[in-house]
Amino acid sequence: MKTGFNKLDNIINLEEPQVIMISGTLFSNLLSGDIANNVSLKQGHHVLEIVSCKKEYLIKRLIINKAKVSYNKWCLKDKYTEKELQEIGQATVNLIKVTKRLPTIIEQEMNLYNLKKVAKLVSDYAKRNADETNTLVVLDIFPLNEELRTVNKKDKRYTKQNIKIIKNLKQISNKLKCNIIFTYDCKARESYNRKESICNISRINKYVDKFIVTNIEDTKTNLDSYIFNVDVYNRKEKIGSCKLKYDCQYRQFLKYDKY
Repeated sequence: MKTGFNKLDNIINLEEPQVIMISGTLFSNLLSGDIANNVSLKQGHHVLEIVSCKKEYLIKRLIINKAKVSYNKWCLKDKYTEKELQEIGQATVNLIKVTKRLPTIIEQEMNLYNLKKVAKLVSDYAKRNADETNTLVVLDIFPLNEELRTVNKKDKRYTKQNIKIIKNLKQISNKLKCNIIFTYDCKARESYNRKESICNISRINKYVDKFIVTNIEDTKTNLDSYIFNVDVYNRKEKIGSCKLKYDCQYRQFLKYDKY
């Protein structure tokens, strides 16, 4: 099992069951989603995604990625050319053919989801696929930022519950040999250029095996893409760095080799 990004795979070995957190300035959930797609569609492994967005958006993004057409034209009438429409049609047919390799997607409203239910979903999925070589679970539902969620006692309890489920995820990963990736919800766009900048790091450090911290290198390199610096840490130290390109038209992370 690989992330699908060569330089990132040189740093993180997904053959070893582990819990990975992705955080950063922007698009953490899109990076985790692209890893999920690479693992399921390109490698044929079982993948479960529990997300706070609508699954229709993820399917739409899959079609756009396959067709290599602009996402921004999707909701605009008569903007796609005839050739682009043909590419969208062919991409849809191709995805239907590999339905069994698509990630299993479950929607969970971020402010309403039941933490125990999420833990059970992950555990049941991992048990069901325990005989497989590798299984991946991606969770895009964790608001851990204390600055956003310490308005009252209820919010503090909410953060404690999230930390508790991360502890449970670590136990599931160890017991059932399952890779688990979760994203750190950061709606504020601070620059997290190191692991220690992450809120609650001291409370989750012992449960997370790898931390992926992404930061935009500069403003858009052109009208269509950003370059991201990607730093990877274990519990003690930084273990490697690479760069990834985010294509704004396709809404997809791609490898970046120009360095």
